[in-house]
Amino acid sequence: MLALFVVAIVVFILPFAFPTPPPIVTRFTSTALFSPNGDGARDVARMSVRLREPSEVTLEVQRDGTTVRRLLVDEARPAGWVRVDWDGRDDDGRLVEDGAYALKLRARSGRKRFNTTRRIVVDTRGPTLAAVSARSVPPPARGQCLVTVQVLDDAQVRVEASPITGGPAVRTLGPRPLRPDDGLRWSWNGRDGEGLRVRPGLYRMVVTARDTARNRASAERSCWIGQLTGRSIPSRTSGGDAVGASLRDAEGAPLPPATGVRLSLRRRTGTPGTDLSPPLGAPVGESVTGRAGRARITIPDGARPERLWLVAQADGGEALIGLRS
Repeated sequence: MLALFVVAIVVFILPFAFPTPPPIVTRFTSTALFSPNGDGARDVARMSVRLREPSEVTLEVQRDGTTVRRLLVDEARPAGWVRVDWDGRDDDGRLVEDGAYALKLRARSGRKRFNTTRRIVVDTRGPTLAAVSARSVPPPARGQCLVTVQVLDDAQVRVEASPITGGPAVRTLGPRPLRPDDGLRWSWNGRDGEGLRVRPGLYRMVVTARDTARNRASAERSCWIGQLTGRSIPSRTSGGDAVGASLRDAEGAPLPPATGVRLSLRRRTGTPGTDLSPPLGAPVGESVTGRAGRARITIPDGARPERLWLVAQADGGEALIGLRS
């Protein structure tokens, strides 16, 4: 028992008699994830090492145990901070592949040694937009433009609506987190950020997705915001084939019969939701004015209806109506 007591006392006293020397590296921090693809976002990884005393420092980037970049090699440094950047390239100046790498730090001061490792991830590829669509929706559906987005990677998604002719965004959604098993649906009601109706016309819908490394992917679609919708009503007049329009306002209510409307035919140069081209080409024939539901416009001989838009204007709205042959 006495022997065991003596051993216990020795074990307790030894650390105080021969204290462990403090480490020569007191702090080692590094970027955990970066994207050296030249887009200006997280292009460089930064590492910082704080030395308690002058030391020789080696810092290497390794992949599966193989050194791909030597950032410091037995470099003598005074006590204090040592800061190093990595541009994502190997010793031959080539950009490394995406993936996880190990930062191997070794420091030496006399007989003292220090070794540790940090993990760093290179990610230069943007998130994948699996599907993006935009289409005009007629009442009574909520909104005038339905935007849907699906991704293959976790991302923050933002949607901006701006006039196709240029200018700042009039309405923005997000950014919102989106996962591959989710989907984003935004039914835009044709109003700006202050709740005011935007001017009728074609709008550019820009979808931008960013991942954790700030990589970016984007897609553009278009939507027609008319503040007015309608369907064509074919008829026959003494002058030949004609067409009228049954019109509804942005809330889906039919226009009162006494509402004045103006009908015109325009060549079809684009289709909202399909391309970004302005949809309205040159006028075809003369426009007509009349009352809602009663006005008719004659289709000129030889004109192919499927290549025309019927444009109906009333009370600050402008409906874009497709015709069939």
